[in-house]
Order: sequence, then structure tokens, then C-alpha cells
Amino acid sequence: MVVGHTRLLGGWIQGKVGPMFCINGNMGNMYLITADGLFVSTLFHDIRLRPNWAAPAAVRNMDVTDISLHDENFWPSITQTPDGKVFLVDGGRTSLVRVDGLETLSRLPEQTIAVTAGDLHRARDWFAQTEARRQQQRGSGILKVPFRKTSPQVDGRFDDWPATTDWAFIDRRGTAANFDSHSRPYEVSAAVALTDTHLYAAWRTTEKNLLNNSGETPNAPFKHGGCLDMMLATDPAAAPNRNAPAPGDQRLLITQIEGKTLALLYRAKVPGAKEPVAFSSPWRTITIDVVEDVTEHVTLVTDKQGNFEISVSLAALHWQPKSGETYRADLGVLRGANGQTTQRVYWTNKATAITADVPSEAELTPKLWGKWRIVDYVEDRK
Repeated sequence: MVVGHTRLLGGWIQGKVGPMFCINGNMGNMYLITADGLFVSTLFHDIRLRPNWAAPAAVRNMDVTDISLHDENFWPSITQTPDGKVFLVDGGRTSLVRVDGLETLSRLPEQTIAVTAGDLHRARDWFAQTEARRQQQRGSGILKVPFRKTSPQVDGRFDDWPATTDWAFIDRRGTAANFDSHSRPYEVSAAVALTDTHLYAAWRTTEKNLLNNSGETPNAPFKHGGCLDMMLATDPAAAPNRNAPAPGDQRLLITQIEGKTLALLYRAKVPGAKEPVAFSSPWRTITIDVVEDVTEHVTLVTDKQGNFEISVSLAALHWQPKSGETYRADLGVLRGANGQTTQRVYWTNKATAITADVPSEAELTPKLWGKWRIVDYVEDRK
């Protein structure tokens, strides 16, 4: 893990393992890496882990391996002399330090590693099992979804979503950066409400361009940029720990392509479906029984600052929710850039890091979703 890197410290260092480069860290250490990206060694140490260089006197050839150069050690440099020796100027004290031992480096011999489809299935199962254990320890989450007497206005503003609204936190990672950086934590949450005829959902984010999507593959916008994502199991009687989707398990994916809304409903299992849609990669294929374009049944509005609001008819979702019932569900966002999805982040299911395998990105895993508890609307009291 490279912590607080700042700048390159010089040219290539040549050795038995090929050329290497060195970059400075902000906590009193440096990182030596091969040209093809393999970590070689840390030079000096993080000030939080080792003592500062504070020798009372400089002694030629003294060992400075186990110390730190202190944080904000600016402008060190590294170089190699014609005889192959490597030296660096430490920065803070302008001391000249010789780096020994690089001549002992050697590459591991070339070898062949056989990876089978079974290995990949076991790796995939490991992630699901790890996420299931996490949820057992922390809880998978229950979101209260009220039946409202009057529908909210779908305008991208949330002033008609009452203070009692239950918001599902999707992504709150990161910390605010110091100085003049624009880096800040993600702040993404979503809420859901119902009327007798429609489902309403709101996503609060700080990403006004979240829904940029190239739409390159018509039935797979989850591969090509940002989306709003809603997973829903419409049958409350389905086995909660099922390893495969059951009838009623579905996903609503909403995005914008060239400014126009696109909404697709992925229905994993539909009895009697005759032409399932295949989603394949070199190692496996999954099928979704029906992929429906439900754009005409969806209204999407954004405030152009990162907040999004939708409505969709319950008929289009093939769902008749009942107050008092609990349904498996999840809420999330996809992020992307340059026509490629780069992140999948959800309220409950955190085993969604893969963005380079079509079946993994298409499949539904209801046993890792949270729960929506349908409740009667309680008037907001102030």
C-alpha cells in the first residue's frame, strides 16, 4: 500500500530484475517498484511506525535501515553511479545514503498457473459467504417503506419527503481532504415510498453526472456507466437464503443515454419464458428469463446537482405490495467513466466489487439483499 505518494525521485535504477523506479511517500519513507509494477522494497519507514532519524553524530556506513525520515520529507532524490551503486539524498538533512542489497534481488522463475472454472466458482462463493457472515454480525438492514395517501411530486427535490423518511445509506466512504483538494466523502442514500399504484424512490448524492452512460450494449447498461439500481424480490414467501433467483426476483436499472431516460427491468425467473437472455464471459453464462424495457412507465427527474427522483407503476413491476409484509430488496448506484462502469455500490450487499465480468454484474443474489418492511404512512409531526 503506497501511502501519500508525492513524486518520482529520479531516473531508472538498473538491476538484475530490470529497471526500477522510486517514489516518495509523505510519511518519511520511499517505495521502490519495478518497471512492470512489482513492489521491491520500502526505503526507510512510516514515521508512525519507526523512530525519526535523530542520530547525535553522522558516522560513515552507519545503518539507517530502521528509521524514518519524518513526514513531509520533501525533495529527496535517488541516483545510480556508473559502477552500479545506488545512492540517495535523504531530503531533510541532505545526507548521502548508500542503498545496499539490490544486487541480491532475483525474479521468481516463470511458471504456469492453471485456473479452472471450478476455482472461479469457489472464489465467487467465497465472496458471497464472506458477505453473508458480515451481515450476520452487523445485520442486513431493514428499510421502512410507507404507503402514502398522496404521492410525492417527482421533481428532483425532496421537500415533500417527510423528516420521518427512512433513508438507506449506500455509500459514505472516504474522508475530506486537507488544503485545496476537492476530495470529499461519498454521501449516497436512497428512500422508497408507495401509493396504491406507484413506487417512488429518491437517491441523494453529490454526483451531478452520476448517470453518464454510453448505452453501448442495449440490454446491459450496467456495463457502460452510471445507473440507479433497485433489486426487489416481489414474493415474500420465497426462501430467504436461496442460492439462485426465484420467480418474482427482479432488478430495475435506470440511467440516461444522451439525455434520454432508459429503464430496464430484469426478471430473473418467469415461468413459461421462451427466450431467456444470456449474459456471458469466457468462464460462465447466466440467463435472465425476461429483460423488459419499461421506460414508458418510469419518470426520472434530477435537480442537476446529484439528487434523483423516480416513479414507476406497480403494474410495470408486476408487484402488489401489502402493508405489514417484508420483502427482500436492495438499493444502489453504479458509477462509471468513458463508457465503462467502474463501481457497483449498494445499501446491503457489499460483495459487488467485480466490474469486469458480465455474468457477475448481471446476476441477482437475493440472499444478500436487505429487507423492505411495508408500513402504513404516519403523518410527519413537527
